[in-house]
Amino acid sequence: MTGGAGTGKTVVCDYFGRLGAHVISLDELAREAVKSDSSVLGAISDHFGKGILRANGSLDRRKLRGIIIRDGRAREVLENLTHPEIFRLFEEKVDAIKSCHEDAVVVVEIPLLIELGIQDQFDVVVLVEAGSDLQKSRLIARDGSSSAEVQALLGIQMAADKKRPYADYIVKNQGLLKETEIAVKEIYRKITESA
Repeated sequence: MTGGAGTGKTVVCDYFGRLGAHVISLDELAREAVKSDSSVLGAISDHFGKGILRANGSLDRRKLRGIIIRDGRAREVLENLTHPEIFRLFEEKVDAIKSCHEDAVVVVEIPLLIELGIQDQFDVVVLVEAGSDLQKSRLIARDGSSSAEVQALLGIQMAADKKRPYADYIVKNQGLLKETEIAVKEIYRKITESA
């Protein structure tokens, strides 16, 4: 599952989880990869400087996001430092699920799925969309970001219309949770029937 920031991917994942899917969030794995005292966090602070760390030694994600929004090369460096560990943790999670549940439906939330060009590694691609104004208001409320910060973040992401050709299913998450839930149930039914 993929979609831009603030589209509500977490809500959609929650619905899939309630239906019985095993959900893996690459954002959560990214947080795990950069936990305090990890070698990945050490490499990040070596490259970007100690200023991206909080007083307790943890990563100041907002400060780092501010850097990578302004600098495409910095974003590439960050991805090169973090992605190997994130995908190692991902493989570990998938193996653990498969060892206990051979026929499990696994939903993987990958914000940069299409940007990374790895969509063909999955059986089905679900794209979550929301209107840009709704995305902005969700991000401001969630992260405490300014309107300019949110606009900059959305500006570096691939537009939804460019992602649509890669999607097997599209969930319009416009804020009416019942409609989103119904859409997810229908997608889950189709996936389990085809499996």
